[in-house]
Amino acid sequence: MDETRPIRALILSGGGARGAYEAGVAAALAERMHFDIVCGTSIGGVNGFAVAQGMADQLEAIWIEAAEHDVAPYRPEIGGLMRLWSDVHAAVSDVSLTRRLHDALAMLESLPGLRELPRLQGLLGVLDSKLMRDKVSQYARHENLQSALLLAATNLTSVDGTIFAHFPENFPDPERAARFLSYGDVEPLTVDNYVDAVCASAAIPGAFEPVVIRCKDGNQHTFVDGAFTNNTPLCPAIDAGATEIIAISVEPLVTHAVERKVRNLGDVVALALEAATSQMLQLDRKVLQLTNDTVAGGATPGKHHVTLREVRPAEKLLIDPLDFTAPDKIAALVAQGRRDAERLLDAAPAA
Repeated sequence: MDETRPIRALILSGGGARGAYEAGVAAALAERMHFDIVCGTSIGGVNGFAVAQGMADQLEAIWIEAAEHDVAPYRPEIGGLMRLWSDVHAAVSDVSLTRRLHDALAMLESLPGLRELPRLQGLLGVLDSKLMRDKVSQYARHENLQSALLLAATNLTSVDGTIFAHFPENFPDPERAARFLSYGDVEPLTVDNYVDAVCASAAIPGAFEPVVIRCKDGNQHTFVDGAFTNNTPLCPAIDAGATEIIAISVEPLVTHAVERKVRNLGDVVALALEAATSQMLQLDRKVLQLTNDTVAGGATPGKHHVTLREVRPAEKLLIDPLDFTAPDKIAALVAQGRRDAERLLDAAPAA
């Protein structure tokens, strides 16, 4: 390994549709620097595989295409139930007899679509993941990986975090790569599980069904979104040998003095996840600082000082995390991310 050459890592966090901002940042950064390691969680895993394959310049087009074709529709069972609810609500709220008769006919027409409703009891996700998986399958090519790719997922079978990892043959520190792959919580990212791992990392619990993957222990494990165990995977990047890290977040910096509003179940889930991911990030930052302190003290031979730069929006992004169907908003977020990345690069150009 060339001791003078930095090993640069890009960290892409979760955030659902807000990942369009992240895509703009990543595309701008990739134009001016190469990343030896790409770490992705949740939608960051989807953006991450594209960056690791050298496709960062295609991210905006991929996002717009996905938005125009709605890659996250409701499952048929949920769609039927929602149509019936809408028809019932219209029927009971309109006083016009003619309108009520019209709405009653609409409800009758909706009933055949409810034959799937008995399956609701065993439903593991309200959105249909097939189109999202098809989109990932369209672009994901394991043989095209140019950078190390680390994908964070949450293992429900063992109730812990897992990293799916691949290192290219020309990785600058092969010994470190081999050691990383030997860790118990690391699974090799292979041709066979590549698409599954990307989809697992982005499988938001309750929204998308979990993904079942056969692991190195020979057993099948069930995985969901990596945001619940490793939303901004700084530690895996450090363990893989990164000496320079750029982390992209879709959330602005906020103080604990800012009072959040809890208005509905969605707020409960979103704020609980925000608290968990914020705590994880703080712990990872402490690990990074501890690493740098021990390196400075000469107490850890073989380890290196790690620099960290972050890119994040100045204010909260005005899009719902599950709103993947707004091409104009998506395009605006990509452009905003690109502008923020260019400001970072202009302030501190890449070596």
